[in-house]
Amino acid sequence: MTLVINPITQSQTISINSFGIGLNSLPNGALESLMELKYSFAGFSESTIEAGIVAKDLVVFVDLPVTESNIYGAGLAKADTLTEVHASKNLFVFVSYINNVLILMHKGYLDFEDTSSESLNSWGNGDGLYINGSNISITPPQSNGSWVKSIGFCMPNIEGVKRIWFESDSTYFTIG
Repeated sequence: MTLVINPITQSQTISINSFGIGLNSLPNGALESLMELKYSFAGFSESTIEAGIVAKDLVVFVDLPVTESNIYGAGLAKADTLTEVHASKNLFVFVSYINNVLILMHKGYLDFEDTSSESLNSWGNGDGLYINGSNISITPPQSNGSWVKSIGFCMPNIEGVKRIWFESDSTYFTIG
């Protein structure tokens, strides 16, 4: 099940896709716990999105310089554990930007074919996941000045993909 929220009207759209997680039958109450949460930002200016962001990248909202305009008053940058201000920001997964509509995932499942993706560095059944640099990894960053935040875990599945459950924690610590 996916819930898409439009922050301007505060309206939501629900779509059901429980088969997509690889389970043929779900126990009572499981469907609610498998809900994805995505945000839709209509009218988001492309010029305020950092160049090079692609689907499945981890991103954060950033303050814009006074000279840039955006109806939301925010820009979008690729998250980075070496950028201290990103530590306290909520992490999202970039889904798409089409026809001036920005779609970001707040929590949900992501599938990767392998770990050679720019967004996913490593994967292991049941392992916890962290943002390391700008990528998803089972290894947290270890260099001084980096911040560490849990972002989900690796989900075993029957499809042979590297599936993750993304649900970023708001707590973090800085290596110093």
